[in-house]
Amino acid sequence: MKNKHILALISFLILVIMSVMCGQETTTPDSAASSFESSVVTDDYVLMPGDSVIITISGVTTYSYITGITYDGKATINMPVTTVLTPQGVYEARHDIVEAVPVYRLSLKAARDSLKTVFRKYYRNINVDITLLGMRRFAVIVVGEVKYPGIMRATPVDRVSTVIAYAGGTTTLGTRSKIELKRNGALHRTVNLEKFDKTGDGSFNPYVQDADIIFIPKMLKSVIVKGAVFGKRGYELRVSQLTAAMERTSEGLYELNEGERVSDFITKAGGLTPWADHKNAYVERTGGRIPIDLTAVLSDEASPTNVELQDNDVIVIPSINAIVYVQGQVVTPSAFPYQPNLKASDYIGLAGGPLDDANYSGAFVVRGKKRISVRKDPVIEQGDRIYVPRQIFKFWQDYVAITSVAASLLISYLTLRTVK
Repeated sequence: MKNKHILALISFLILVIMSVMCGQETTTPDSAASSFESSVVTDDYVLMPGDSVIITISGVTTYSYITGITYDGKATINMPVTTVLTPQGVYEARHDIVEAVPVYRLSLKAARDSLKTVFRKYYRNINVDITLLGMRRFAVIVVGEVKYPGIMRATPVDRVSTVIAYAGGTTTLGTRSKIELKRNGALHRTVNLEKFDKTGDGSFNPYVQDADIIFIPKMLKSVIVKGAVFGKRGYELRVSQLTAAMERTSEGLYELNEGERVSDFITKAGGLTPWADHKNAYVERTGGRIPIDLTAVLSDEASPTNVELQDNDVIVIPSINAIVYVQGQVVTPSAFPYQPNLKASDYIGLAGGPLDDANYSGAFVVRGKKRISVRKDPVIEQGDRIYVPRQIFKFWQDYVAITSVAASLLISYLTLRTVK
């Protein structure tokens, strides 16, 4: 019965401690909080000073306790020596430290085996388990092309990209594919965040360890992408005076790696906006322009138009002409913002409708080299021109007008003859 009370009390205390720790977490670089990945805290996790663990003993005797890895890399062996009755009527165990076991740089699995060996000197027929409760924090140095170089606080579940984000991210000139991770005074690995973004392979973006140095060099080669792309290097919102439409345009400098083509840089630049002109994009290169068919590039990376890029190339992606023109015999001839699924009659209505002398049945839409009658009220596309011509002869109105004039002349003539 005592054991049950003790376990209940210990479980309660553990929950309180964990809730306090969670409540203190923030998203700042100086916090131990991070984007934890469930696959990180496994039996392969390496223990170091600053980690805290729960050690649980079960079997003929059952109890657990919380301990930290000491600065000399040891975990304590705690044993209950007595129990006392608290004012709340619960029996509380009192523990003494009887030994300390070296666990420095041991995995959780190896530490569990070491602890089990020591505990079995004191108890028979028991099982020992070790659970990570809190992770250590340590310093990582970030230098080179980052916004805020210096010492960053990190945890064992932070990858290189996370620590770079703590430092404000790379500058415009910083590489993302040739980042140097130095460990113990030597180059440990070259980090390629572009490949990590494409593949999700963690080997291109490893976890950091105590006293690592991250160095971000400048790009060796680069390409500018500007125009109708979402942009990862900054953007601006531009309002067209003709259309009153809000358009996002971007201009950014992106790293060029060996063999990369136009499609690679569209991905790097965040993809095309809905108003990107697929037919009129081009690459500016010393000596001229290279036309690019973006529809072909996006549908087939092997397309001849998906050209391999060179250092200092500029990819230009203009915006489409998202305008519909209404001209001729309407109240307000003008250019109007394109709106999907509107018909010819809708745009003529936006222009105030036809005038009295308009030949509405003879109105037509100019689309490229085609001329389409509006009699069936076609759906309008971007860049269309709607023309409402003047009616050459309006029978009844003209007949009445001519008759009125003739009658006036006849009356005048008869009046003059009467006077004579």
